[in-house]
Amino acid sequence: MICPHCEKDLLQRQRPRHRCSYCRKEFALDPKVDGLGLHDVRIRKLTAKLTDEGRLTVTSGQLAYALQHRGRPPQRFRGNTSDAAGLIGLAVMAIVVAVALSGTGFSAWLVLAALALVGFGIRAWWLADVPAPDTSVSSRWTEDAFRSTVLDRWRKVYGTLPAGLVEDGLVQPGRPPADPLFAVLCPDRTVSAFLHANRYHERHRALVVTDPRAVPAGLPLVVLHDASPHGHLRVAEARAGRPGLRVLDAGLSVRTVLVNEHRYTLLRDLHRSEELLARLERELPELTGSQRTWFADGWWTPLAALPPKRLLALAERAAERITAPPAPRDPAALRTGPVRSPAAGRPETPVDTRRRALAVGFMTWPEPGPDGTAEEGRPGGPHLGKGPA
Repeated sequence: MICPHCEKDLLQRQRPRHRCSYCRKEFALDPKVDGLGLHDVRIRKLTAKLTDEGRLTVTSGQLAYALQHRGRPPQRFRGNTSDAAGLIGLAVMAIVVAVALSGTGFSAWLVLAALALVGFGIRAWWLADVPAPDTSVSSRWTEDAFRSTVLDRWRKVYGTLPAGLVEDGLVQPGRPPADPLFAVLCPDRTVSAFLHANRYHERHRALVVTDPRAVPAGLPLVVLHDASPHGHLRVAEARAGRPGLRVLDAGLSVRTVLVNEHRYTLLRDLHRSEELLARLERELPELTGSQRTWFADGWWTPLAALPPKRLLALAERAAERITAPPAPRDPAALRTGPVRSPAAGRPETPVDTRRRALAVGFMTWPEPGPDGTAEEGRPGGPHLGKGPA
């Protein structure tokens, strides 16, 4: 690792007890002791990236998600007896060929290949009895573990957290606006703390709440949610419980995640109930088969794992949309069904359409006059120039 003070490249024996053997200064995190890849330089660079070089304030929960693996986790190898038998069979054949070609340089390479195949075969045979790996995926850090491992240790060494980073539970929500324009429902405490830390509620006169029961009646509502069954159902419940009011779905949808899974933090819940899946099918019929399968397999993506800059932009666009006046409707755009003939008051036939087009000179060409010069097309029709020969 790199010493955050003197920038020396330190081997493990050169950094005993979280102290550099060159400059003798203490650092907070050791990648071999405190977790894979965790060290001070990485935390500082990652925090600077999340805060957009100091333009944003991010929470400790967002930093923890940023250290999480993105996409589906790599599957561990698991062997079986048929693979082992095949590999050992190939090894025996290689040895037989090597004996037949003994005395040549090629036989030695065949023996080495045979030994490698035997080794892989023994490994596959041994792993055949190992239980299948647990395919559940959970967050790498609990809130308490991340606080004790990273935050408290960082405060002990440097006295304060990196610039632009605050702890979720220490963010004060501030005074709600006296006359809010809309409400934001966001049950995720990390996201609501992030919005308050960046003064979202003041700039947009928004009431940010985490409990649906705290949403005042009569206010337009923005729902920020995870790409999860509960998140999607929360939007349906809000719309059903607030008839006649605007309810804007501004959360992370499963459709967006499935377009490019490896860009998102994927977690998995193996204890998803059949009742919850039945509610999805009953209340959200617009979900496609692949989306239902993704939920049935237990996958979900937390909204707080989005890059902070993108998350704030999502909330900003939602504020603009929910406060914008509704666009005026064009009465002509609302008409449906066949076009009716103005004269007859009946559905217009293709012949009627062609007659009207000819009357205005649509798709007609100038015709030659008696003196050989081009005349205008039909009365009222556009002059399109000389037609094709």
